[in-house]
Amino acid sequence: MKAGKAQGTAASPYEKHYSILQNTAYYFRFYQKSMPVFLWLVLVEILVGAAAPFIGIYLPKLALDLVTEGADVKRLLCRLGGLGLLYVLARMVLGSVSEGKYCLYNTRRNELISALFLKSLRVPYRDTEKQEVKELYQKSFEAMAMGDGSSLYGMTYGTLSILQNIISFMLYSTVLSVLSPVMVVLLLSLSLVQYALNFSKIKCLERFRASGAELGRRRRYLSNRVMGSVKAAKEIRLFGMKEWLGKLLDGVFAEMKKQEKTKRRSENVYVQVSGALTVLRDAGAYAWLIYQVFQGTIGAGDFVLYFGAVTGFSSFVESIIQSVGMVRQGSNGLNFYRAYMELPEEFSEEEILEKEVPGSMSGIERTEEGSVPGSASGEEGRCRHVEELCHPIEITFQDVSFSYADLNPHDGYFAAHSAESGSGVRDDADNPAGSGQIFRHFNLTIRGGEKVALVGVNGAGKTTFVKLLCGIYEPQEGQILLNGIDRREFPRGEVYRLFSAVFQEKFLPPFKVGESVSMQKEWEQDRLWKALENAGLKNLFQERDITLDSYYGKYIDEQGVELSGGQEQRFLLARALYKDAPVLVLDEPTAALDPIAESEIYDSYLKFSENKTAVFISHRLASTRFSDRILLLDGGEIVEEGTHQELMDRGQRYAEMFQVQSSYYAKAAKEKEAFS
Repeated sequence: MKAGKAQGTAASPYEKHYSILQNTAYYFRFYQKSMPVFLWLVLVEILVGAAAPFIGIYLPKLALDLVTEGADVKRLLCRLGGLGLLYVLARMVLGSVSEGKYCLYNTRRNELISALFLKSLRVPYRDTEKQEVKELYQKSFEAMAMGDGSSLYGMTYGTLSILQNIISFMLYSTVLSVLSPVMVVLLLSLSLVQYALNFSKIKCLERFRASGAELGRRRRYLSNRVMGSVKAAKEIRLFGMKEWLGKLLDGVFAEMKKQEKTKRRSENVYVQVSGALTVLRDAGAYAWLIYQVFQGTIGAGDFVLYFGAVTGFSSFVESIIQSVGMVRQGSNGLNFYRAYMELPEEFSEEEILEKEVPGSMSGIERTEEGSVPGSASGEEGRCRHVEELCHPIEITFQDVSFSYADLNPHDGYFAAHSAESGSGVRDDADNPAGSGQIFRHFNLTIRGGEKVALVGVNGAGKTTFVKLLCGIYEPQEGQILLNGIDRREFPRGEVYRLFSAVFQEKFLPPFKVGESVSMQKEWEQDRLWKALENAGLKNLFQERDITLDSYYGKYIDEQGVELSGGQEQRFLLARALYKDAPVLVLDEPTAALDPIAESEIYDSYLKFSENKTAVFISHRLASTRFSDRILLLDGGEIVEEGTHQELMDRGQRYAEMFQVQSSYYAKAAKEKEAFS
């Protein structure tokens, strides 16, 4: 579906704007596909909800008419009882339908939140790192997770209320038109003026809301992320930042107060004018009704009926105006959600199998090359499987170029797929040094079973290399080969299974120990205990009565497991051992440890990387001496390579860096010995 006309300038190239009708149709299709019964409940609620108030204003008229006519008790009870019973049943049906519908709505809202999370896992990783995409995800999540303030609630209940009140409005207009069509026209005209006035008020408040969003972000950052952060408390005290931060926060509050005053003044003007119109409309109608009574045109029963109808006009108009505001706000939130859900995706394993080879793969014969007979050999027909790769795996970077600069909303996995023909690839001249270009025509082969260490200063491209290696990023130009086969021939999910990676940013979720090691809901107990034993944690766990069902950390369980820095690294080693992938990657996971502890951890990784291809990244050159080959990376280029001894014998940059680090560690060791 094409985006509708923008309702303003987009804050991000990733955001989209749809009309309210388009978004209403979007939710209608969502309910129709996922929960058709919900739409039937909505229809019942609209009809019964419109009829119940009408019955409610007709009951007093009937009672007065029967009394003035001198009806006997039997007729009085029969007529009033029948209509009263109908009214009670309508209210009971309305309450039951409304409650059931609300439960179904909440279920579907949670499913939309889950779909958003799963979508975030399919968006190319490089895109998820962009600030605009992060903000779009946050806006999308907030639009769905705010309960009765969510986009789904606003669009669903706002639309329902508008339809219900329009029907009621028409019914009441029909009643009043019997008395005086002219009065109906006047009431409708004044109601439309009031609607236009309140619609203008809604737009005005939306402008204030938009301008206040920035102030809200500044206030939340200062009060929550800075002044309310335990991590920041040390710096605030040591550097005497209390008064400075207090003044900044006071300044934000002053701006918010000033804006709130301006908003209230504008809102009061609308409220007063709208109130005056309501008084004018209702007073005129009531005066007309009283005049008709004195003229003998209508009786007491009709007066009560028409009086109720006029009173209903005000509530229906006000309800419609409020509902329009709900729908507009819900539509704005849905714009964020739809924009995120429509971001380009990586091909998952299931998507590729479904697209290229319909049906189950079981029993389908494969050729020697691993492809399915009769499948196309072009870009659209690739579907090989990693089972065909012999271990250990050789990895080749062939003329690879990668840049962070000038990315557009459609860059990512799909853009990378078109890179072979050169489409979507920027010329090198567009990416001068410092503009985001990391690799330019980079070539490297890591032989099967080889242990390679990658070293270099910050910003040399080491982490980007690891993300390219593991398939998290795709090159914009060139190829990455697995045993000589273009990696893009394999489903993305299968490529991920080839790598056991331990990153510098530790991911230790507060799950059960078994779940946190295996990263799966179900795990193999014997295999998991073996991994913990090889990582040097089994005895520690047994001594502390830590089981595989114990929770890691105290976020969920106050008795949860807490480990030291070195023990956490062994925990991550156990995770890598449990996965037992053919390629082991360490991206500076021990940066926070001292050199001796780091060396011990690396020795453990080396011990269990036999018959595996391994890539180790570290700032500390001493930790990489055991590698088969050391690569010194600088500016996205390999400036030196060889064994540790070969590089030391050359006496160039690596040797200089190693000697500087060695003298520093030697000095630190002497100082430690002197004070011990």
